Amino acid sequence: MHHYLTLNGLDGPMLRQFGCDCARCTGRERLANTSASLISLDDQGQTAHHILFDVGLGVVDSLVQNPHLAGTKARLDWIVLTHWHPDHTLELNRVAVSYRLRRRPDFRIPTWCRSGSADWLHREHGYDMEYLLQPHKSGEYHRPGTLLPPLPIDLPGVTITPVTVSHLRADISPNDRHQTRYSCAVFIIETARSKTVLLWDIDSENEWLVQPTTAAEKAAVQRLSGADHLFIDTGFWQYHRPRMSHPGFYNVRRIARTLQPQETLLVHLSGHPDGPGQPAWGWSNAQWSTQAAQVWQAENLPGRVRVPAIGERFDLIS
Repeated sequence: MHHYLTLNGLDGPMLRQFGCDCARCTGRERLANTSASLISLDDQGQTAHHILFDVGLGVVDSLVQNPHLAGTKARLDWIVLTHWHPDHTLELNRVAVSYRLRRRPDFRIPTWCRSGSADWLHREHGYDMEYLLQPHKSGEYHRPGTLLPPLPIDLPGVTITPVTVSHLRADISPNDRHQTRYSCAVFIIETARSKTVLLWDIDSENEWLVQPTTAAEKAAVQRLSGADHLFIDTGFWQYHRPRMSHPGFYNVRRIARTLQPQETLLVHLSGHPDGPGQPAWGWSNAQWSTQAAQVWQAENLPGRVRVPAIGERFDLIS
């Protein structure tokens, strides 16, 4: 069996901003919220398994354009969610209803998320959680920097391990906004000969990724290190204080120095958070790649850095 990862989207929440005339908003490039699919092909090249990581705006359009998922080739074995925010869950209903229409009426898609996210989803996507999805929940009480048990997938030769992270404005209880509930996870995808890390969404304060102190944090950093591909949340170009809901490129560089990936791939991009007149304002993905590569070379950071493309394929060597 052959496995590959493909990007369904790599953009932040707003995609194009209403009323904005920057280069990113007026461009013709198709945008979609950050998402990826792990697709497994049998010896005849037919789709044998599909795991969908996050399903925000524009993701279903990417799925139907994938040659291994288009038309009657469509299959969806698992949905795996980093967290409950709308730009990672908006098209839950769309993908679940459309897929169920070609399956038996009582079919429910196995869905993994942390229990804090599940509580939010019961509130925001109650119909989907009750009738269309089969939730598999992981406790929210594990602090950031903890390796969780591998996902219960039936996919020989592939292990997917969640790691807890903090994400400002996602780590809150739906019943008590003052209560911290760690609701987010990132994922390590491993085969016998490859490692891919999906490191989104995180905030700017996951310092354990750079300076682990506890045994749990050190174990998590060790498992995250040395990836062939590190997909990492890059919400800002500049460094901001105080704590921000997403890391800036400054944080990305520090994390890459610690994790030492072969390739760093910038996702969850935007052209707006740094503000008008500031670097990254209105940048296209090509501009992000160019500017990031210049800094990478100047600072002698590990491997290479770039912005991937929607639909790009990354083979996972078994």
